[in-house]
Amino acid sequence: MDDITIKDVALAAKVSIGTASMALNGKSEVNAETRKKVLAAADRLGYKPNKYARILSSGRTHTIGLIITDITNPFFGLIIDYVQQEAENKGYDLVLGISGGSRDKERKIIDKFINQRVDGVIMVPSHKQPADMQHFLDLREKNIPLCFITAYYSEVDAPCVMTDLSAGSYKLTQYILRSGCRNIAYIVVNPSLPLAALRLEGYCSAFRELGIDVNPECIITAEEASFECGYEAAKKILDGKNYDAILTMNDIMALGALKYLKESGYRVPEDISLAGYDDLLYTALLETPLTTVRQPVQPMCSRAVEIILKLINESLSITEKVFLMPELVIRGSTVNR
Repeated sequence: MDDITIKDVALAAKVSIGTASMALNGKSEVNAETRKKVLAAADRLGYKPNKYARILSSGRTHTIGLIITDITNPFFGLIIDYVQQEAENKGYDLVLGISGGSRDKERKIIDKFINQRVDGVIMVPSHKQPADMQHFLDLREKNIPLCFITAYYSEVDAPCVMTDLSAGSYKLTQYILRSGCRNIAYIVVNPSLPLAALRLEGYCSAFRELGIDVNPECIITAEEASFECGYEAAKKILDGKNYDAILTMNDIMALGALKYLKESGYRVPEDISLAGYDDLLYTALLETPLTTVRQPVQPMCSRAVEIILKLINESLSITEKVFLMPELVIRGSTVNR
């Protein structure tokens, strides 16, 4: 049997070859109904585009590079899954890079993406401020657009799609304060980075609203946003000090803190309240279900792919920061006092 061509797909979908091509390549000029019809015809016929011919004709690889920091955190696993689904629906392949929060690895991944001729990059920033921004300048010189997701580097002029981290922390801290807690520790990474600074902004706003001064000693800086660092931070926090509650910048850190609290004989929430951020799937299934802030991961990924494709296909100059609203999720790890 002869190979199925784009002409066959166009005939089956009852559209022109040009329309079929644009639909398969995720072009915005094609409406959703037509794209769906063309993709269905391609799937039904088993159409497989000649990747190399497509690269030669368009100068593009139809690949998007995605950089995340931590494959062990299920939150980033969701991002990979949703971004891949969105990219595939638009006719793009996904190339994954895992930085592990390392600035050097981040640079090497971007260099690799440039060599692989990706059409665009979606990136989760590291928890550490990069000292050298040259790799971002290299992306710009190669006309490879960049879109941050979950947070951004303030020094890099690129769009970002993220949760309104400040609003989420505000809602959480306000709830904890209204429950009667006053000595509330907050565990974050480097406060100079937006992903921590925005959370702290919301935390401090909730205190100011009630006319309560924030105790700087209650803000605890951890090296990484990891389970181990959550455990060690809780150990440090409770060494001879009394706190009503512990808040962490993500659920993974909260689980580390919870482990230390359980091992040390603290009852959660009777002795101390605990809350995280992200709303990972299993946080509702714990013996002590975790109060947290739910990030709208799927809409965040969908919008990031939409922006990167606009940058790729329409040569637009987009630098906006898109903030999506989070949701406070109250469970059994916090209690009214």
